[in-house]
Amino acid sequence: MKRLIELAQSIKDKELREKVVLLLKDPKLSHKDFKKYPRMEWDKAATSFAASAMSTPVERHVLEHTITLTELCMKTAEIIEKNYSIPFNRDNLLAAALVHDVMHLYEYKRTKGKLEHTGIMLDHSMLGVAELYVRGFPEQVIHIVASHFGENGPTPPRCFEALIFHHLDTLIAVTEYHMYATKQDSEPMQLVLFDEETLKQITQQAIYGEKSETKKSDVK
Repeated sequence: MKRLIELAQSIKDKELREKVVLLLKDPKLSHKDFKKYPRMEWDKAATSFAASAMSTPVERHVLEHTITLTELCMKTAEIIEKNYSIPFNRDNLLAAALVHDVMHLYEYKRTKGKLEHTGIMLDHSMLGVAELYVRGFPEQVIHIVASHFGENGPTPPRCFEALIFHHLDTLIAVTEYHMYATKQDSEPMQLVLFDEETLKQITQQAIYGEKSETKKSDVK
């Protein structure tokens, strides 16, 4: 919490900074129907996620993810502004980074050490957007949080801050999945790479049932 508040102090807009700090310190839900769900503490909060539908889920620490992404957003904004002269609304980007996953605290709980879903009927992004709206956060901050799933999500990024935020969040997620999956697996992760022609043959066989031979020399 101390590190979260330190990062929030970098928000120059006083009203926005106060809203972020209040939500971080007391992330309670405003809607009466959702107050029945348990809430994990920041230092214990975790979520289960996977890199794809075919990959094995791993646990991610919400606090570590939030701090890392926020610091990366700050550095990225600084570098892009310096090298490309593209203006960022750093306050909105920083605020969104700090609060975008706060509702993960309500999605999972630990029962006898095992991470389990609480049964809450909204995912963390929808729940977060609803809470930010109720608390009067700026529209752009709400949009950044709503669109952090990217173009395939229900709300695609429609401003530069949202676009950058989505890609940075994805970068951190890929890094975390590789890190946690490697720790859980007893054997090192192996990657199999195919050339373009081999991929085409595999795709045709999967779609049309065509027989195609994959030579060992094609696998790198």
